Amino acid sequence: MSVPSRGLRLTVNADDRFLQVATSFVEKASLALGLDERAALDLTLASEEIFTYVCHKASPGALISLASRGGGYYVEVDFGFEAREFNMQAFNLTSRVARRADESLEETGLVIASRMVDRFHFSQDGRRLRITLVKERSYPAVEALPLPESKPLSMFAIREPDPEEVKLCVRLVLRDYPPQAIPFSFRSPGKIADMVSCGELRAAIAVDRGGSVGGGIVWRWRGSKLVQSFGPYLFAQTIESGVGKALVDACLTSIARTPAIGIISHSLASDLAAGFFEPLGTVTIRLKDGRVHENALYYRHLEEDLGLAVWSDPAIEPFLRREYERLAFAREIRTVRDDGEAAAYAVLSAGLDREAARATLHPIWWGRDSRETLAAHVNMLQKEGLPNIYFEMDIGRAWHCHFAPALMECGFEPRLLLPYAGEGDLVVFQHRGG
Repeated sequence: MSVPSRGLRLTVNADDRFLQVATSFVEKASLALGLDERAALDLTLASEEIFTYVCHKASPGALISLASRGGGYYVEVDFGFEAREFNMQAFNLTSRVARRADESLEETGLVIASRMVDRFHFSQDGRRLRITLVKERSYPAVEALPLPESKPLSMFAIREPDPEEVKLCVRLVLRDYPPQAIPFSFRSPGKIADMVSCGELRAAIAVDRGGSVGGGIVWRWRGSKLVQSFGPYLFAQTIESGVGKALVDACLTSIARTPAIGIISHSLASDLAAGFFEPLGTVTIRLKDGRVHENALYYRHLEEDLGLAVWSDPAIEPFLRREYERLAFAREIRTVRDDGEAAAYAVLSAGLDREAARATLHPIWWGRDSRETLAAHVNMLQKEGLPNIYFEMDIGRAWHCHFAPALMECGFEPRLLLPYAGEGDLVVFQHRGG
């Protein structure tokens, strides 16, 4: 279930004489949709590089469509076009700016563009290509503010928080919980407040008559069939107090009559999970001080599982069959094989959380250099002090599964199966190295 967003559209010829028109559109739209000047400039400069490259690669007489949309805390720009070629390889984290005269300055522009946005998406439908650049608003660093002392609540009510209460809850989470238990977005109280205000996140808090906050929970849609919840986070409350159970009930009640098939819970205490959720599995978190922590995820099915067709490479089929049997999911597993068909190069996007020393890789494009591309990313991330490296594979998309042999060869192993988390189910791989 997507969150409604505001947007604008522009269509121009694929001719660099229209460059100023395109960049002016992106800049003005970004400011109107809520980006600050710094973030709008970054998105505009990235769009300039993309537009220039597309003009040189587009088919004769082609048009470029630009769509700018705002989601409260971010703005995204879509480029839709037909092109003879488009070197997405420049968007890999391991790509470097050209430094020699014989290196392509055009690809250098794509490298620069990829570094100026927070994330990107790419898709292809025949000759029609689509690239989406996403830039988030700039938020200030979290300041050390005086926080109220948390106390057990003898009586409490569950309700939706106002923006200041959202920010207070985030600060209490940052104070009371370790980094591995905190979603990346929680590093910024203002961002969470904006995500709740625009409807991308839902939230509930437990408060007493005096307004003291005893806990909170947030949840969001992931696609059209799955909900992710984070928490409940409790502040000086015991499991026996009932605060945590009441917050989980509030989340479940809010999605009871929606298209959601299931809900995945992160940062949930095992005592609370009993009776609500089934264990999905764990991932290993390596902390900066050398300690190792096992982080558990839980799942609850909200309606009858009618079954699903998914894809698998033989390298991960034993894992899938074991997990589907354990979780009692009806699945038709279809095998993909490399039959020597043409493939160019592998492209990955990377989400980084340096505070928690973790990185998550997502496939953008598969190629025969997938092993080398994965190994280069792992090497770079480990050198940058990020030992917790994950890879998310959507097995509703057959081409994602072609990465499986390279993942195994590069030291990854499948750890979690997330039902309905993509076009199909999602497999989370984790790198074994420290």
